[in-house]
Amino acid sequence: MADVAVLKLLHVAAAVLLLGNVTVTGFWALYLYSVRDAVPFARVAKAIMWADWIFTVGGGALLTFTGIQLVIHEGLSAGRQPWLRHGIGALAISTLLWLVVLLPDQLRMERIGPADGVRLRRLFLRWSVVGWFSTALLFYALWAMVTKR
Repeated sequence: MADVAVLKLLHVAAAVLLLGNVTVTGFWALYLYSVRDAVPFARVAKAIMWADWIFTVGGGALLTFTGIQLVIHEGLSAGRQPWLRHGIGALAISTLLWLVVLLPDQLRMERIGPADGVRLRRLFLRWSVVGWFSTALLFYALWAMVTKR
């Protein structure tokens, strides 16, 4: 029984790390983009990348591992539980968006020169729109898991 409690604690902590990081990063990035003349945005993009590797990847991996362990322990079938399907699906789509759009754009923003403001604006706008959509998917996954709907 204690093992299940530890798994649940780690699962919730992982969700907090993942959701907290992506949400706070969005706000900080927006603020730091607005003062990019004082703080070169390439440095901001590099900091976002480090935070993503530590908290997004770390939290996401721990969330996935503990989630699988809890499903196995409870004897649940992800295919038969709509709330599991919805939560896992939202997490999968969010992860795919991070890998296909957000991560490459972060790398591009990290390497962009300070003189290329037009390209930075275009990349940041796409990164922000896709990033907030991806974050909304994660909050939906959390809602599906908590409400079991």
